[in-house]
Amino acid sequence: MKQSTENFSLKRRFTFFFILFIVAIYTGVLVTSYRQIMGLTETISAELGMPIIKEALRIIDGDSFERLSKNPGLEDPYFKELHAKLLALKMETSVIYLYTMAPVEATVFRYVVDGSSTPEDAEIFSPPGAEEDIKNYREPVLRALETKTIQTSSIDYDREWGWTISTYGPILNSAGKPVGIAACDFQADIASRFFPHILQELIVSAVFVLAGLVAYLYMMRGVNRQNQHLRELKEAAETARAAAEAISRDLKDERDTISAMKDALRVGLFFMDKNFVIQSNYSRALEAILDIDNLDGKKFTDLLSPQIKEQLLKNLIEYFVLIFNRAQAASHKLDGKMLESLNPVHEMVYVSPKDGAKRVLRCTFVPVDRGQGRLFILGNLQDITGEKRLEQELVEKDAKNRDPESGSP
Repeated sequence: MKQSTENFSLKRRFTFFFILFIVAIYTGVLVTSYRQIMGLTETISAELGMPIIKEALRIIDGDSFERLSKNPGLEDPYFKELHAKLLALKMETSVIYLYTMAPVEATVFRYVVDGSSTPEDAEIFSPPGAEEDIKNYREPVLRALETKTIQTSSIDYDREWGWTISTYGPILNSAGKPVGIAACDFQADIASRFFPHILQELIVSAVFVLAGLVAYLYMMRGVNRQNQHLRELKEAAETARAAAEAISRDLKDERDTISAMKDALRVGLFFMDKNFVIQSNYSRALEAILDIDNLDGKKFTDLLSPQIKEQLLKNLIEYFVLIFNRAQAASHKLDGKMLESLNPVHEMVYVSPKDGAKRVLRCTFVPVDRGQGRLFILGNLQDITGEKRLEQELVEKDAKNRDPESGSP
């Protein structure tokens, strides 16, 4: 009798720890997938926001901005000039807000020039001089002013603006003093949809497991314990398998949603392995940018070989090898600025192999560790021909404004 009681207790403990093990697996899979998807979303948004803020800082005159920030107004000539430039830049990109602010005191900032819309759009446009307490997102803003470098926030939620990712750049006067910030915001609705879904899956999984445990212990009482135990253990395994399959399907749906969002972007995103081979999960925009169909399995360096000189191609290959080697070494932490400064093809002229049309491409590359020693490079190709054309038009317009007689017949 004592031996039978001990066996029964051992079976209950085994079942209990087995179910805890299943719960731990569920939690680990869900949390890991959430972090990977959110991290990829933040990486993509940071890569998109960096060139936009650089262009905004280029067209802002720090001294004129400093003067305007002390007494901002719609009728100020520099306000009108800068508003037109920022609005044109915003229309060329996928940002939802593009604006400038100047510090007042502590975490209180005032809007100077809002390039998100026109003054008639009261719902979106922030009038010059309007003040806002930025305490909810102060860290990247203050860090940008202190370090005089471009900073990117994590995914943040605001009741008024929703889920967004922001990039901030310091506006410097001629003395090199930060006098304000230029900022742009991207929507990140994936966070609002994915996090509640994960929480729901965790709760449902816990309920199923606990219900199975209670039913198992109840049905074991007074019934052929050995055979009943085996049957219930089989049923618990089937329930766990079905639940795992359901979660796997749900996670696949979320990954498909992320893939659809990626394909909707007007940038060419792709993963490249150590042999510089493009993986199958690249964004559709990549084929349109390169004017080449079916890029799966093709070497990225081979695609660029006809486009650039032999020495530049050699430098590019060495650059990729450096990224992989640095990413493998735990003692080396890759610095974004260093990667950008060493990139030999940060901006390049690309000739379409189909129609011979010339395009200006911005190329950035960052390492991505997908676990179990699988290292990849995440490539980001953007067609900035329109931005370059706009930049040239602005330069010509500025030159014409400085020399009125040049436009005279």
